[in-house]
Amino acid sequence: MYITPLSYAKRTERLSVVSPIRPYGSAPFREEEPTRLPPEPGFYDSFDWNQPYRQAAECAAEWLQHSRQAQLTIRASARQIKHNPSLLVLEEQLQRVVDTINGLHIRYKDLEAYLKPELWTSIEVAMQHPDAKQFGLTKESGDWHIDFPKSFPVESSIPTLIGPRGWMTGLHKALEEPLSVKALDLLRGDIPLLQPYSCYYSSMKTYWPFPTSGMLLNRLL
Repeated sequence: MYITPLSYAKRTERLSVVSPIRPYGSAPFREEEPTRLPPEPGFYDSFDWNQPYRQAAECAAEWLQHSRQAQLTIRASARQIKHNPSLLVLEEQLQRVVDTINGLHIRYKDLEAYLKPELWTSIEVAMQHPDAKQFGLTKESGDWHIDFPKSFPVESSIPTLIGPRGWMTGLHKALEEPLSVKALDLLRGDIPLLQPYSCYYSSMKTYWPFPTSGMLLNRLL
């Protein structure tokens, strides 16, 4: 039995017309296409690749500076309480400590994008000392407040402040720990620009090598 072959027109009639795509792939049916940077070499030459590292180092140095200043303030307040254990001095120095920690919290929020959250968590834990409540220490809307009682046993409360396990002693230790570690240990580990990845100059392009939905092949490409 003789079979009549289909004509070329009939054989290709059911095939879709292939549209040309850009080099390295393009999927017009995707909702978003990756943005491609201008090919001029001047862009790459003018980009400061060290800027993220320099900014991270500056944030770590700034935090160490403010943390050290807060530590000195707390040490001076503890010295005043030790040498002048009076109700007026106690109230004045504790208010000074609370103001110092609130100011340090503002500095931390400014540098939070680069700093480890454990740095502030250790300070929060120290501020939540069990003996701190008897001095009227509370926290509202992220800030610490102190409502010092009018009548208070000053002499018996000194060890709970500046003793080996006192509130101010623990706070002083929390501020002292970051001063003894490397600056790199103060930075977050999830900063993308600080990951230890290698990037070669010839491959620094912002388009995908192939479309994420697959690669299209036909005889026209």
